[in-house]
Amino acid sequence: MDNIWKKLSAIDVSAKIEKKGRLNYLSWAWAWGELMDNYPSATYSFLPNEYHVDDSVTVHCTLTVEGLTRSMWLPVMDNKNNSVSNPTSRQISDTKMR
Repeated sequence: MDNIWKKLSAIDVSAKIEKKGRLNYLSWAWAWGELMDNYPSATYSFLPNEYHVDDSVTVHCTLTVEGLTRSMWLPVMDNKNNSVSNPTSRQISDTKMR
């Protein structure tokens, strides 16, 4: 686990940082490409979506690298990072790829 973190955290991402409003981010495609360059057997999967009483949705993802699995979640959000009620399939798909 320490080796995975050390290897990935040493990658200089500064030239790939993008901005959206006040937020900085890395594109999913670029980050996944870097992971595949270093750990080509890495996999990800999505758990069932979590539906809330306000009709918003949270997506859950797991990532496995060399037997180490981590999970993360993210609400479906609009362009101002507010939760979306009754999100479309496109909004859910976009959130999964964040």
